[in-house]
Amino acid sequence: MVNQRIAFLREYLATSEIDLLMLYTEFRASPAGQDIGMYQFSRMPLKLVYEIVRLAGDRDKKWANIYSISIARLSGIVISVAKGFSGDKSPIPELDQFLPYPLDQESNEFIAETKLVYKGLLAKQVLPLHVIAALNKVITV
Repeated sequence: MVNQRIAFLREYLATSEIDLLMLYTEFRASPAGQDIGMYQFSRMPLKLVYEIVRLAGDRDKKWANIYSISIARLSGIVISVAKGFSGDKSPIPELDQFLPYPLDQESNEFIAETKLVYKGLLAKQVLPLHVIAALNKVITV
């Protein structure tokens, strides 16, 4: 009797407008939802649950891009070599065209602004030598 009731509820939840079973599965897959049980999940506000799932999805997209960056660079090299052999003069596609998800423009602007600040501090010679040595890898990349 209980198993039939659980099966009915699972079927209902899987076909309802708010797919709570899928939402709970995605919530449990997120880092914030791993330690929260079913009872605590049922007491949480839906806005909070959706925000956690959205942030986990953004995190997964970033990790997919991070894992794909070497393949994207290799693809760019292969295309540039192929264009060199064919004599094609068209520009090489940007790196983000080879990634599974588009890059976040705000974070790219932040990184560019940070590099400009670092270069300005280096030009003014305000930073100690050990800090300059540590920043060398960040600035030249």
